[in-house]
Amino acid sequence: MSDTVTEIISRILVDGFVLALIGLFFYKREVRIEKTIEEEFKKRDKFYDARFNFKLRSLEELLAPVKLQMIRSLITLRGYDANNEYREKILKECNEKIRDLLLTKGHLIPASIIPHAEELIKHYDEWLQAYRQSREVENKKEISHVFTYNFPHASEKAFLDKFEEYRRELEIEGSLK
Repeated sequence: MSDTVTEIISRILVDGFVLALIGLFFYKREVRIEKTIEEEFKKRDKFYDARFNFKLRSLEELLAPVKLQMIRSLITLRGYDANNEYREKILKECNEKIRDLLLTKGHLIPASIIPHAEELIKHYDEWLQAYRQSREVENKKEISHVFTYNFPHASEKAFLDKFEEYRRELEIEGSLK
């Protein structure tokens, strides 16, 4: 009987040790999986935070100011009559501000509309050159309106559409309620 008891006790100890090793293996595996999942969630959160922050900054610092300057220039154009120095100065100011925003905040231009930014910059540079030449250098009063007739309407629409897209995605008004 003593051999049987010894056999049972040694069997219990060996089985307990094996079970403890198996438990330790699964515990370490579970901790490793939890850590991997946690790291993946952190990466995902960092990615989404970066995208959110880019869109928010792009909206606040570039797209909204460009949109407002476009609105202001459209209002000015609607009342633009021959040799109206006041309205021309507003138009010049709007064109300079939009061009400067595109150049100084270029890092906030979404990749999908960079070709449109190029078209707008080209137009504003040409218009500002025509304005300078006819009004500041030659002071031509016989030119009633300074126009270059190359305004990129598709580019304007692309910027305004991107503004609306980001505004919807960020749900800014909804989060303020």
